[in-house]
Amino acid sequence: MSTESSTADLPLTVLCVDDEVNILKSMKRLLHKQGYQILLAESGAKALALMKEHDVHLIMSDMKMPSMTGAQLLEQVATSYPETYRILLTGYSDMESTVDAVNKGKIHRYLQKPWDNDEIIEAISEGLQQVKLKHENIKLQGLIKKQNSLLKGLNQTLEDKIKLRTKQINAAMKKVEQNNIATQKVLFNLISINPHLSGSYANSISLLSKRIAEKLSLPKKEIKEISFAASLCEIGLLGMDTAVYSQSFGELDFDQKQEYQNQTIIAQLILSPAAHMQDVSDIITCQFEHFNGSGPNRLTDEQIPLGARILAVARDYWRYRLARITREEIPDAEVKLQMKKFMGVRYDPEILGILIDNPEIVSSKYLEKPIKALSIKAGMVLKYSVFTEKDILVLPEGHVFTNESITKLLQFEKQQATPFTVIIEEQKVEEEKTED
Repeated sequence: MSTESSTADLPLTVLCVDDEVNILKSMKRLLHKQGYQILLAESGAKALALMKEHDVHLIMSDMKMPSMTGAQLLEQVATSYPETYRILLTGYSDMESTVDAVNKGKIHRYLQKPWDNDEIIEAISEGLQQVKLKHENIKLQGLIKKQNSLLKGLNQTLEDKIKLRTKQINAAMKKVEQNNIATQKVLFNLISINPHLSGSYANSISLLSKRIAEKLSLPKKEIKEISFAASLCEIGLLGMDTAVYSQSFGELDFDQKQEYQNQTIIAQLILSPAAHMQDVSDIITCQFEHFNGSGPNRLTDEQIPLGARILAVARDYWRYRLARITREEIPDAEVKLQMKKFMGVRYDPEILGILIDNPEIVSSKYLEKPIKALSIKAGMVLKYSVFTEKDILVLPEGHVFTNESITKLLQFEKQQATPFTVIIEEQKVEEEKTED
């Protein structure tokens, strides 16, 4: 039998071969204390027969034996059981044959008679250790091969999914006029109409990015690009599983967090046909890079576009405020304290400093406050469609609520794991006094 089975299952098997019974008995007594499974053979033929029945990890044979010498035996073992470690016991008079056997590569080690017990034990221990290492290496290579195959399949699936989503989005873009304003409107609308994303959230990030850029006295063209890039910062999520962005970032597992940040790759693919938007694409693509160079692509602060550094601060401010990083919404003061911990690490100190030192630049102008179904009144107009947890449409956008439809919605809500929340046209968020 071969030795390709796991060596983790003890005891390891050692086969001793010698035509003298007394020597075999002596070997057995010596090695039994080491915890090995010991097999004994008085000839080469008997040894080969035993190896067909047992997984032999190490064979030790005397050189001089009738019918088949130890060198001949180990040469056959090397051919049929190459993973078995081979030791030859030889006398001084057999040195020429021993050297020949070593040169042919048929034995791993030879020991001279009369042997020293400690030397025998050490040689066997080292041989078995090599066998273990080889088997562990084979096992690890198999595992790596399997994981690489799985990773390749996952990458192919993701690539196919990206291609499909990109194709769908590009098809929508071809239907509009080929000018900058139309292109920008289409892209933003793709985010706004997604039931799991929010155009108002994107607008809030865009407005804060714009005000930070203005504090830096940047050219109007650059401010416009930064503001627009911020409004599209989540466009890459359109090509991803909603499970990655329908809960807070802190609730995601490690793989989901990595996938979430891979949205920049999808965003780059989506925007690639619009060559005139390359600067906007660069800002979105680099938004998760860290100021100290520890981000996904290890870009340094000088390599990260200024717009991406501005976007990172504005985006995370609203992510903290609106429970997109943690489960609960965090008030303004606590958000700034939390972000200050990462000043110079994730965030550009100058840009974060502008946010902290200028509270008036933060505005909730675009934020929409959802209300519970119990708070709906007849006559209210539904701004966004309401879906079940399985994405089944309950009420379309534009629906004018009646007492009857409110009652039906409340009854249907009882069948859901979580209560409905809706956004209505009548509900307006009062603009802050600091708004321009």
